This record gives sequence, structure tokens and C-alpha cells, in this order.
Amino acid sequence: MTAAIISAEATEDSRRITDLLIAFRENLPAGRVTLADLVAVLSHRAFGGFMLAMSLPTLLPLPIGMAIVFDLPLVLLSAQLMIGRQTIWLPKGLLRGSVKTEQAARMLDALIPRLQRLEGFLRPRMLWLTSPVAERLIGLLCFALCFVLMAPIPLLGWFPAITLVVLSLGLAERDGQMLMIGFALSIATVFVSAGILVGVAQAGEALFPSIGL
Repeated sequence: MTAAIISAEATEDSRRITDLLIAFRENLPAGRVTLADLVAVLSHRAFGGFMLAMSLPTLLPLPIGMAIVFDLPLVLLSAQLMIGRQTIWLPKGLLRGSVKTEQAARMLDALIPRLQRLEGFLRPRMLWLTSPVAERLIGLLCFALCFVLMAPIPLLGWFPAITLVVLSLGLAERDGQMLMIGFALSIATVFVSAGILVGVAQAGEALFPSIGL
């Protein structure tokens, strides 16, 4: 399979993530916007930037079948972070995944104000949580969250999506405190997901007798 292999090392850039996204919003390609376009904007933030590029769209309602365009790269990125890869491998077919420019504009218009509110709290701190060992553990956590995200159960995906964005922001900005918030949200996601699954199971048990199964 043809793939893109990209360096996972962060490069120096003092601009905030929202500054990059605003510039991207103002210069969207005509016709369609690909994942490769979005990755190019945030790739200088290494794994955190790539994961943020993939996780941000999962916060929004997506057309049927579109979520997998972002979910699969998230699984691959999380797995590579977990095993400590120094380069990022993504199939070029996934990077060619695209949405209409109008859809991309609406998504960015919805996401940028939310990120701007978060960025006021972001800064490099508690850097031990961004060490190589810690990043592997974060990769494992994100890998598990991806499978909860992909579960075909209504409402279940919101919680891991929010958590993945918070963890990605923490990685991209080297903010250990944001990563700690991500860890807390991960624990909350486990309990909320369990509650939703129990509710679905109980609803199924109540439904089956009523239809004679």
C-alpha cells in the first residue's frame, strides 16, 4: 500500500493553533479540502498536531460515512505514538479523504471559537508528561479511546472525541496540565460509556420480550 512517511519531530513555530487554522480557513482550496491539506497546517506540532487535525472534526456532526475518514487515521496515529515511532506513517489513500470546501469552512467556523477559548489556558508546563515514556502511555490511552469513538452507539462518541482533542492539544502545546485534564476525562469517559452501554443493554432486554423474541 502506498503510504506517506512524515517526520514526527516538532519544528519551531510560535503561532497558536488557532492562528494556523484561521489562516487555513482564509485560504481553503477550491472545490474540496483533503486530510492532507489539514495535516500540512498542523504537522509541525508532531504527533499532537496530526492527532489534533484528525480529532477536531469528530467533535462535529458528520455526514453518514464521513466519520471513518478521521477515525482510521486516529487509530493509526495512536498506535504509532504508543510504540514510540519517530516518523508518522499514513496511507496516502486516507490522506486523500476529503470534504467539500463549504463543509470544511463550516467546520472550521464552528471549531475555531471553541479552541480560542481553550488556548487561553495552554502553555508548556509539567513537561515530564510529554517525555517519550509518557507519550507511549498517552498513545495507548488514545488507542483505546479510538475504539470507543468508533462504536456505533448514539451519543457514545462525543465523550472520547472531546477527550482525544484535549489530549492532542496537550501534546501539541506540551502542556502537561492539559494532559492531566485529558486523563481525568478518560476516566470519566470509561464510566459514562459503561453507563450508556448498560442503558442500551437494558433497553434491548425490555424491547425483545415486547416483540416476542
